[in-house]
Amino acid sequence: MATESSGVAPVLAPKLAAIAGLVVCRDEPLAKHCTFQIGGAVEWYLEVEGTAALAAVLALVVEHETPFQILGLGSNILFPDAGLPGIVARLSGDFRRLEIAGTTVTAGAALSLAQVARRTAQAGLVGLEALSGFPSTVGGAVYMNAGCYGTEIRDVLASAALLDPDGTGRRVTAEELEPGYRETNLQGTSTIVTEAVFELAVGEAAAAVARIDELNRRRWQSLPSGVANAGSIFKNPPGDYAGRLVDECALKGRASGGARISPRHGNVIVNEGGAKALDVLALMLEMRRSVRERFGIELVPEVILAGRLAEIWRADAA
Repeated sequence: MATESSGVAPVLAPKLAAIAGLVVCRDEPLAKHCTFQIGGAVEWYLEVEGTAALAAVLALVVEHETPFQILGLGSNILFPDAGLPGIVARLSGDFRRLEIAGTTVTAGAALSLAQVARRTAQAGLVGLEALSGFPSTVGGAVYMNAGCYGTEIRDVLASAALLDPDGTGRRVTAEELEPGYRETNLQGTSTIVTEAVFELAVGEAAAAVARIDELNRRRWQSLPSGVANAGSIFKNPPGDYAGRLVDECALKGRASGGARISPRHGNVIVNEGGAKALDVLALMLEMRRSVRERFGIELVPEVILAGRLAEIWRADAA
């Protein structure tokens, strides 16, 4: 399937090639970079190794009005079947650094939250154990105020380094992000998290690692295994659970093409093989309509709908 084009490829090609600290791929299949294993190709896929390179890329994005998407682990995103115009970028290199100084932990945005939680636990620092099973990079977790088992990022976050679209770097406190349930004031903006500083507590390493292992065992027991998915599709509404509402609507097991609402968890859609983005979206729309009609509750996506998928979702709500 042809890549959707932004029309500026001939101009961007030499400019991207001139930026140090970039790995540049043309017409890269996005299905390779997300846990749904769904999505066409993107015009430009970049691995960005440092802040200077990232600022240079953002300058090109602004100059040429190029569509841009930052990508973490790819565990909560649905890419369109036709792919995307412009640039999808993933942080690497310097963004994977981890420093521990006493109880202060500085983590690059590209590190997985699971990796940081385990390494700090092994160092005898506690506070991140409950978040160890959350499938996100540090940057993505800060961006959305990730939470799991009663702990949220804001509980341990001291500050975060940000890069604005104009290339300006700044540092903010957790409170300045105005964190709420699965949200911060970064959402809806093009600002990128580049680093997080956590303030943890001293604990017993063996006990902290054991707690991580136990919580991960509990998490994976509740989710479908061995099949491609993006975890929770919808945010839990206040005082309730999206999975319970979908279950009450008798939608578990409902299929569309190669996608199916998991018989094991009503808030998970699985790719049984060859699923298209529109298959997943059709199930999401059915889940939303059914829950709205039966309970008067509007389900809000936790999974990111990229490109035109977001337009279809919004149009259906109108």
